[in-house]
Order: sequence, then structure tokens, then C-alpha cells
Amino acid sequence: MDATTALLQLLLIIAIALLTPGPNALTSFAHSGMFGKKSNISLITGMITGLFIMEFSVGLAIDSLHENQTALVALHWMGMAFLLAMIVAIFKFDSTSINVSESTGKLGLKTGIAMQFVNGKEWAFVILIMSQYIEPLGGGVVGILTIISVTTSICIAAMIAWTFFGARLSGLFSDEKYGPRIFKLCGSLLSLLWVAFLVRGPA
Repeated sequence: MDATTALLQLLLIIAIALLTPGPNALTSFAHSGMFGKKSNISLITGMITGLFIMEFSVGLAIDSLHENQTALVALHWMGMAFLLAMIVAIFKFDSTSINVSESTGKLGLKTGIAMQFVNGKEWAFVILIMSQYIEPLGGGVVGILTIISVTTSICIAAMIAWTFFGARLSGLFSDEKYGPRIFKLCGSLLSLLWVAFLVRGPA
């Protein structure tokens, strides 16, 4: 796989990931709806910081194992398992449970960082994209940093968008009619991506 193809595939995967509401997106628009747009600055900073730490750590681990095919295959299927669990969770998610009027306090930098390490969707995508695209995008630290620069820059823009449209989106997601349809559509998109990774197999 050449670098251009790898980059285009990476962008497509990121687009699907961001179109499907996960913990980061749901937290961003709910928090914005409760405390205002400016309250999300430290939260999003924490999310991006946590994402960077996770991606760099996973990338180094995968790169160090690039000659150990058994380990790479195991990591691939671990990512697949995380992604499958996320798909099931989305299909089972009760959209009417979203409530932006209740609060236990503002969230900040530390919460944003910690969220990344308990986010099954995050682990799934980081493991899968790192195992698939480090080598085509330069290998080693170069490949890792290329993936990180692409994912974090797009994620920052996405979280800002979720923040600005927070109040409107929260009402749409929690709507009894449209909410379940949206989450089923998101689950279907993730399912198609899971099938694509299944067909492709470990890099």
C-alpha cells in the first residue's frame, strides 16, 4: 500500500469514527449545553492530550512489534473486539437517557485526559489504524506522528463543531423518534467498518 492510499483510507476511517457519536462527542455537546461553549476549552484540551498520549504509546508498542506477526495479529483482533463491543453498545444505547439539564459539575483537563483511556471506541480505532498504517505512512516515529497529526487535527475541529452545535444536537439525539434512528445508523456505519477490517485482516 502506498502512502497516498493509506492516507485516504485513514481519512475515511476517521470520518466514520467522528460521524458516530462516542463518549467524546456526546460529552462535548452535553457539557457545552450545560455550561456554555467556553467551558469546553479545557475539556477538549484534555481529550486531545489523552488521545496524543494513547496514540503515541500504542504506536510505539506496535512499531516495536512490527516483526512479531503473532503479536500484531493479536493486537488487531483486540482492536476488533473493542470495536465490536462499541457497535453493540451503540445499538443498545437508550438515546432518551441523554439529559443536558442535569449536572454534577464542570469537567476539565484531567477528565478529558482520563476519558480516552476508558473509551473502548478510542482503543479500537487507535489499535487498528496504528497497526494498519504506521508502515505505509513512513514507518517508525515518522509514521506514528503522521497518524497522530492527522487524527488530532481533525478531532479538534470535530469536537469544536460538537461544542458549537451542542444544544441543538442534544435535543435531536434525545428525541424519542429520531434518536434511536440516528444511533442505529451510526451502529450500521461502524458495523460496515468492522466488516471492512475483517475482510482486510491484520496488516
